[in-house]
Amino acid sequence: MQYNTLSKGSFHDSASCCRRHGTFNDFVDVELPLSASTTPPPARTRNDLQRLSTRSIASASFVVVNIRTGPTKRQARKGRAPTKKYGEAYTRGALPEQADMTSDSSLTSFSSNSSCSFASDSPSTSSSSLSPPLSSSITVSSSGTVLPDAAGDSSQHTDSSLYRYRYLPTEIIELILSFVPEPFPTSLLYVSRSWYYAARPYIYRRPRLSPKNYFSFVNTLSTSDILGTYVHVLDLRFIIQSGKNSYTSRLLRRCSRNLEEFYAPQTSFGYAPLVSVRQCGSLRVLDLSLVSETVDLRELFLAIRNLQKLTVLHFPRSSVFCVDFEDDLWPPNLSQLGLAGGISDDFLSQTTFPHTIKTLSMAHCPFVKTDSVRSLCHRLGPSLTSLRVLFPLPALSYNSLDATLKLCPSLRKLVVSTDYITHRLLSAENVANPHPLEMLDLDCSGMLGQSRKIQADDIALAVLEGRLPKLRIVRASIKLGWTKDDEEVSELIEVLSEREGGGLWIA
Repeated sequence: MQYNTLSKGSFHDSASCCRRHGTFNDFVDVELPLSASTTPPPARTRNDLQRLSTRSIASASFVVVNIRTGPTKRQARKGRAPTKKYGEAYTRGALPEQADMTSDSSLTSFSSNSSCSFASDSPSTSSSSLSPPLSSSITVSSSGTVLPDAAGDSSQHTDSSLYRYRYLPTEIIELILSFVPEPFPTSLLYVSRSWYYAARPYIYRRPRLSPKNYFSFVNTLSTSDILGTYVHVLDLRFIIQSGKNSYTSRLLRRCSRNLEEFYAPQTSFGYAPLVSVRQCGSLRVLDLSLVSETVDLRELFLAIRNLQKLTVLHFPRSSVFCVDFEDDLWPPNLSQLGLAGGISDDFLSQTTFPHTIKTLSMAHCPFVKTDSVRSLCHRLGPSLTSLRVLFPLPALSYNSLDATLKLCPSLRKLVVSTDYITHRLLSAENVANPHPLEMLDLDCSGMLGQSRKIQADDIALAVLEGRLPKLRIVRASIKLGWTKDDEEVSELIEVLSEREGGGLWIA
């Protein structure tokens, strides 16, 4: 038979008791020898248990003890003999230091042939494990710690000191989890209850979403008010034709409290998600570059106006033509801007851009002309460190960006399509003083006549003459037709390889 003892002296079903009081932690399972004489406790009916003071039981922290005097149900069903092990205890609970345990006033001793009594203490939050065999006399502390008898051989309990390190404070667990690399392993949720609650924010911090788990993720966050607050990065770029505008809007509202980065999907981003973006006060990155649905830029400006922490903004390439605009459009801390879609020529030339912008990219702007691009580079040039201008920009001329290094004296990285430059980009006319450019990336659309507009010897000559003293990395599109067997390309490779980390990459 199996009996469960509470610290108050009453008997109760252990599983029901743990469910009622919310603890499976301070659990001690003691198996007595078969020859031990134990007197069964008086029977308790359901009415007797209901008459127990719920208030006193709920306020008392207790230790549950299972006393087995015979074979278990499983052993009896299979006809097996009862276990011969005795004197072993299964403990759950934080173990204090040895000095603190010996001085605990609530220690209670019992032997295998005597009655058992336990003192109550606060429950702990850990899982059970098997302790080494104990002697016939066992001491149990108020926290559920099993101690060897003072008169017994201490060599039998050398492994018990390991229990001191099994139960870590929550702060230590969180510190350990902060060093776990991405992707965060979900198996850490199953270590214990403490690890589950500590690891849950890291699981939801940057969820890896795909069309297979997207709907379950939406349903999970829709039914919880807490899980959405753990999300800091919401990346929906891999969700293609798998959602609705209402789903995206719902996720933004649920994650609005701590959301820092949002990458919009190709579809399912319209008016409703734009309105929900306004609630994301902690947003730092807003990337709409993949959005293929029509987006009104006026609504976009209204959505980002109050985002004081926004630093990265990429426009959608399918945005509606912007005619009416105001000067006060941009967040105050914007540092990276990607222009695309219905940006008009007047918008670029007349809008006051914040001088905090250090990275600028332009692509898929069919209405932008040469004069407006040069005007923008002239105004933002002193603060720009990275510029990216790629095909298609159909309104630009073949030499629109030849004066880029002259207009942007602080530029460190330049990614440009050869459709809009010539060899004059690196000439002494446009690079009079030593320029701090470190990386040059040459792209090409592959259209007829674009591969011969700039050659490898143009770059090598600018480096040797001291116009680009810090240039280390050059990347060229394979559409330019450069090969390592060419004499000009070999000379450029030799010049760049003399610098630390320098070289030529063709891809």
